[in-house]
Amino acid sequence: MKLLTSTIKYLIISTILISCNGGIKNGTELSQTDLKYLEKIGLKSEDEKIILFDSQMDNQTSGNLITDKRLASYWIDKDKNINMVNFAYYNEIDTLLTEDLSKSLTYASYIKVVKNDKSEFRVHVDDNEKNTTDFFKTAITEWKKWKK
Repeated sequence: MKLLTSTIKYLIISTILISCNGGIKNGTELSQTDLKYLEKIGLKSEDEKIILFDSQMDNQTSGNLITDKRLASYWIDKDKNINMVNFAYYNEIDTLLTEDLSKSLTYASYIKVVKNDKSEFRVHVDDNEKNTTDFFKTAITEWKKWKK
């Protein structure tokens, strides 16, 4: 019985740790493999610096990022052959709308990016309230550097 209880505790703790994505990462925390992958899918150029990055899955499947040149989001599902890669350079962005859902257990917060051509996409972030707010502020600050 003691072994069964220990096993159940281990499984619960493992499940919780696996389901946590580690939160927002500074661009310098990404591996060379991650950086090369972002280049491969067209979301990073050689001279582009990633400022912040967040993923709700593994970095090969999904990611949301702020660079010094653009905001971007991607979802790659190789099993279902689904590729959604969205980005906007700062000079292409008309409006940024933030939605903080950090207190929600089931939804990720996001920035709704509305481009000058009125197309839009979302950059998701799943972290605590302070880190989510910092992510939003960083995106807005970078965008305002380019806004005329």
